[in-house]
Amino acid sequence: MSDTAIHEPAAPEMDALIGALLHSCSEHVLETMFFAAVFEAADPAASTGCERVTSRLHFSGKPSGDFEVDADPGIARALTAGFLGIEESEVTSAQEDEVMAEFCNMTCGSALSSLGCVEYFNLQVPETTRSEAFAPEVEGVRRAFLLDGGTLSVCLRVDFDRS
Repeated sequence: MSDTAIHEPAAPEMDALIGALLHSCSEHVLETMFFAAVFEAADPAASTGCERVTSRLHFSGKPSGDFEVDADPGIARALTAGFLGIEESEVTSAQEDEVMAEFCNMTCGSALSSLGCVEYFNLQVPETTRSEAFAPEVEGVRRAFLLDGGTLSVCLRVDFDRS
């Protein structure tokens, strides 16, 4: 049996672990930093083709990969208001972009820090975009959540360097 097989879970087990971490870390960040409650899990595929505010980042190191978050525009506005402590009517598009990027950064960092097989990583600055017909750019483990007024999805792709 190889050393890799002893210390690293198989792909389906790793996907299940990453999915559980995504759920836990996303819920924690949403509740503690954005004052938003997760009502239940949602279908991540349901956001494809819909209007979304999306933030993505790449991380490098051991491991490397990508993280993506997408949200209904109303959810992006509500999260921004909660995070900044202002009324939704006061939120600007630039603030939404910055706060969605910060959510992306915090949640990705939290999930990676929770993985037991992480040596080091560097997060790049997230980029936030808006699209009328969202199509996921990151292929990985995806989870979605129903919040008050819409949905938010997160996706993590992790590449473990085996060299």
